[in-house]
Amino acid sequence: MVNYFMLNLIDVTEMLASKLDLSYNRFEDDEITLTLDGRKSAYELTVMLGHGCDVIYFSCDMNLTVPKKRKNAVINAIIKANEQMWIGHFDFISSQDKIFYSISIPFTSSFLADEMIVEATLKAIIGECDRFYHYFLALVNNNMPNNMSIEALFIESAGEA
Repeated sequence: MVNYFMLNLIDVTEMLASKLDLSYNRFEDDEITLTLDGRKSAYELTVMLGHGCDVIYFSCDMNLTVPKKRKNAVINAIIKANEQMWIGHFDFISSQDKIFYSISIPFTSSFLADEMIVEATLKAIIGECDRFYHYFLALVNNNMPNNMSIEALFIESAGEA
């Protein structure tokens, strides 16, 4: 049985998507899919409520299909990327050969779902996907050595060229 406050969170997500003029599809009381425009790509985000536990799950498709010959390099890159994460994590879904970013958030019955929480979560998801998109894209397209350090991608340069 799904609690009312959890159903309300999907309702809140739908209201926010409408308010922000985001494309979305509501499949059931416990699932909605949104299209999020990042700086690097458009992402498809699925928001689902966990059955049997008070958890909401955000799963964001990075829109990067990994060729079989690049699978090991991408899996190793995901491990390195996840070491840099503050929230959420990246996954390689082998049945789809795709990279996803995911966050699970536990709830209690006192949790108050509002637009600010959902909007902040969406911004965090877009930010993390954009932050790592070019890294995964370069690996998928074989434009980067397998052993290149992820830290090298985030070095702040000083001055102008």
